[in-house]
Amino acid sequence: MLRTQLLQNVCLRVALRAAGRKAATPTSHGCLHYAMGVTRTTMLPSSVISYNSYATAAAPRTSTNKKRTGKAGSGAESSPVKISVEDLWTQLETYYKHHNVFRFEHSDRLLQRLEATALGEKLPLNAAQLQFLLGSCVPELLPVQTSKERLLLFRRIWAQLLRVEQPTLSHYHTQLQMLRQNQLPLPDHRALLAEIATYNGAPDAILYSAMLDVAGASGNMRQATELLAEMRQLNFALTEGNFHALLLGHARSGDLPGVKNVLNSMLAADIPHTVSTQALCFVSYVENAELDKARDLLKQHADQFNAPQLLQMLRAVMSCPKVDTQLMQQLVGQLPKEYVNDVDVPPAINSLCIQLLHRGQAELMIQLVATLPVPSYNEKQNIDGYGSLLLQELFRAHTPLEQMLQFAGQLRERGQNTRALQVLAELALRRQPSVALSCLEALSAAGESLRPHYFWPLVLHLHKREGERGVLRLLAEMQRLGVECDEPTLRVYVLPNLWQTLQQPRQALQQLDDVGVRPSQTMVHVLTQLLQQQHVSQAQELLQLYPTRLQLSTLVAPLAALAVHLRATKRYGPFAQLVQALQQRSLQRREDFVGALLLQMCAAQSRLSQEPESLLRFLHELQRLELKVSPAAAESLLNTASNSDVETRQSIAKTLQKMRNPELTLPADAVTSGGFIKHPRDMSLDELECHLIELEAKQLNTRGVLRRLLQLSVRDGRLERALELQAKCEALRVQISPGMLAAILDLHIKLKNLTRAEQSLLRLQQTYPGFQIDEHKLIDYAALLVHHAQLDQAKQLLQRRAEQQRINGGDYVIKNVWQLLNNVAQLAAKEPLPASGLSVTFETFEFLRKLGYCQAHNALLGPVLREWLLRGDLDAAVAEFERLSTRYKHTPLQFELLSLLVKLSNGDETELARFAGTTKESAQQHLAGVTAIVTRVHGAVNMNSALLLALAESGTETQLRRLIINPEFRLNPDQLLKNCEHLGQEGAVRTLLRLARGARGLQRSIDEQRIYDMLLNQFVKTNNYEGALDLYDRLQADDELKVSQDFVRNLVQLLQVNNVEIPSSIALRAQIR
Repeated sequence: MLRTQLLQNVCLRVALRAAGRKAATPTSHGCLHYAMGVTRTTMLPSSVISYNSYATAAAPRTSTNKKRTGKAGSGAESSPVKISVEDLWTQLETYYKHHNVFRFEHSDRLLQRLEATALGEKLPLNAAQLQFLLGSCVPELLPVQTSKERLLLFRRIWAQLLRVEQPTLSHYHTQLQMLRQNQLPLPDHRALLAEIATYNGAPDAILYSAMLDVAGASGNMRQATELLAEMRQLNFALTEGNFHALLLGHARSGDLPGVKNVLNSMLAADIPHTVSTQALCFVSYVENAELDKARDLLKQHADQFNAPQLLQMLRAVMSCPKVDTQLMQQLVGQLPKEYVNDVDVPPAINSLCIQLLHRGQAELMIQLVATLPVPSYNEKQNIDGYGSLLLQELFRAHTPLEQMLQFAGQLRERGQNTRALQVLAELALRRQPSVALSCLEALSAAGESLRPHYFWPLVLHLHKREGERGVLRLLAEMQRLGVECDEPTLRVYVLPNLWQTLQQPRQALQQLDDVGVRPSQTMVHVLTQLLQQQHVSQAQELLQLYPTRLQLSTLVAPLAALAVHLRATKRYGPFAQLVQALQQRSLQRREDFVGALLLQMCAAQSRLSQEPESLLRFLHELQRLELKVSPAAAESLLNTASNSDVETRQSIAKTLQKMRNPELTLPADAVTSGGFIKHPRDMSLDELECHLIELEAKQLNTRGVLRRLLQLSVRDGRLERALELQAKCEALRVQISPGMLAAILDLHIKLKNLTRAEQSLLRLQQTYPGFQIDEHKLIDYAALLVHHAQLDQAKQLLQRRAEQQRINGGDYVIKNVWQLLNNVAQLAAKEPLPASGLSVTFETFEFLRKLGYCQAHNALLGPVLREWLLRGDLDAAVAEFERLSTRYKHTPLQFELLSLLVKLSNGDETELARFAGTTKESAQQHLAGVTAIVTRVHGAVNMNSALLLALAESGTETQLRRLIINPEFRLNPDQLLKNCEHLGQEGAVRTLLRLARGARGLQRSIDEQRIYDMLLNQFVKTNNYEGALDLYDRLQADDELKVSQDFVRNLVQLLQVNNVEIPSSIALRAQIR
């Protein structure tokens, strides 16, 4: 059965060891719980940790490797994530084991979870664990809280105990012990006795003694007198402990003569005045401001008190309004050496110091710790654990900085904790960064060298509070303290938080130089930032301004990424000039930087590896500037181009031969083709999928593969798979990179999910404000806004981008601009015509052109004309066609417009219904006008080719053959073939078949069989065997046509590739058995 007096089973360990472990009598009242003797041994259930708290005050601890700071305690303050009751109990238990005190937050969180448990549901804690919590509600174990707060906590725990079992006598003893320790009154002792008697029988002398202890500790002499009267009625003999309770009661009620009467009564009862009695007399004198009598008593009984008694007396002294520091020193000086000579502040004194801190008496705490001796350590013990809990409590108690530094400095000077200033600085960085710099200054002033990583938390803190100005100010402070920024500090913490400053690189380098960061340290990092933001010209200017030797290996990756953008914008020359400028400033002259860069650019899954022609353009520019590569790099690059056509491969080989330099060596970490194990960045989509399955089966880290796979899936249009991968990333809390966020944005744009796209864009801008989204993705997002009828917002978005950064535009984004204008045309056709008379699509086109997103192009002018067609205004469409051809020398939607006019001229009722007010005659006039316009812009021969295809699409066979038979009807064979190939790509099979049949037997430049072969080749390219079979069936249905043997063989190969059964008619034609 658990006794109520917490920790009493180990309280007088020093005294018991000296006395042969004889049990002391329970005669000490009003003292600390560890000063109380016990009459029987306390046994703890296995589910409760050992009560070895301040009771070990009398015994040296055996632990030799105590932790520096309370790691377990930090867990209760950190995340709000809901954790289990078992984990909360473990936190409470671990903190208690490490520090011998409790944190109120641990107990409170545990109780909140218990209180949230539904009535009737079994509690996760048992009765023994709850009684352990009940016993913790005393000043020594919860030193921060007041007596009333501890009482409220006790009541909450008691309420949970009632849900587990009916309280036993042991539980009521714990309640009385809590009241005595907190000097709280017992409101109605008779009601309590009646309650106990109901379930536990009649009260005994021990219970009455415990209640008398409570009355005496609270100074309630009226209640004490009533209890004495009841004890006489029950014939309970008074013990030494009962007299001690009366003595303390008179003292705390301010009745010193009553104290003297109690002492006389003890002698009359033949109970001698023991050392415990003298200790209580000392407490009585101190609490009633009779310090002279207390000094005399201490002097008279010097070296007679044991550790628990001295600690009880010390607590009384420290509780005085005006503390006598000399008396405090005398009491500490009499403590046994085996108690105070420890690797940390003794637990009871630690608890007392915590109370002083939270009462705003930090100076007293410092003086108290100063009276303790210097510990001696062995080689296996931590030397920075002394006072570590008090250093933490300095922050919890909001102690002024000066006193924090004073306490840590004195610990260091006295040798109690030579690393106290380091521990204080570490705690400040974690708990209160605003004072951390002062702590680091004190550490530097003490002769300790500061390292750059000490300032990492401060960089983040000051950036959050003061922005980039705070980061620069911290760098100046580091310079003043003699701390030089190292490479990780600059790369990971400083430069990413100076994005706005780095927008002006020259000024940024000067500012950094002013605060002690040399250009040679920051040049590579600043160049990396510029390359990531595609600022090629600024990077070249910087290289000219600062002729610093550079470590170029770190620039290979951002240069390779930049090459993707420059390839798309056809800016090969500026890229080669930048590479040349970098090569001239290389630290390793014999290292093949150019070869390593080209290999990185041609890595698997890169666009350049799939476009040998672009690689050749890069090589030509680099060779023109006389840049060289190593033989190993040349061979690997040649292998990369192995799948290209013969002419391109030969050109690459010749260029590489001119660039070879046998004196150069390729870096060991360069990407070369033919490696045994691929890195995920070099894997194809299918390889990544297999790699992901393998990693998941082995339960290994899949985050990097998921990021790469998500980006490639979006790029290749596997949108459903991309959504699955995004869900996996969110479930695994994969760290989101800016490229991954951009891919997620692109995913939702392609899915036309405006809400999710807006969220992704906002998150990207907030998380990575320095990251520039690709122009094509931004234009696609604007197109999505227009699709949801938000044209003004789309324009504002594009306007802001143009104001922030120079727009490249050009062929790189022509498809994206076309889609945007097409959406504008669809939207504008549903709205009334503006008062200006100009189409909304044309105004948007001019807006984009002025900002630099595009130039006049035949494809981009098509949506301008399409708006009029969607409005059903043929006259306006033809007028717009004429105006655009005159202004830009382009004929947008030429084939579509001619085909439409041919249909209308032939009286197609469906089309005539679309265009109100249009007749066959007016359509014929418009057709004549359009053909004249096309003739003026492209010439009569090209116009004939366009008209021929329009008739093949919308005219009759008679009209088509009449036109072809006409000897004056001249064609441009090359242009016609080019147009036919385009129609084949668009899937206009019917049109081309009509053209082929119309030209049959007329010996013109139109080769019927060639058209069929061209259609089949298009089906082969798209792997569309069904379309190829349908084409064959159409041709077979024509009795006058005999398809070529080459056509049949190509069809058979397509069917074999797809494992399709070859029809018998085709097998016979191809002579397949």
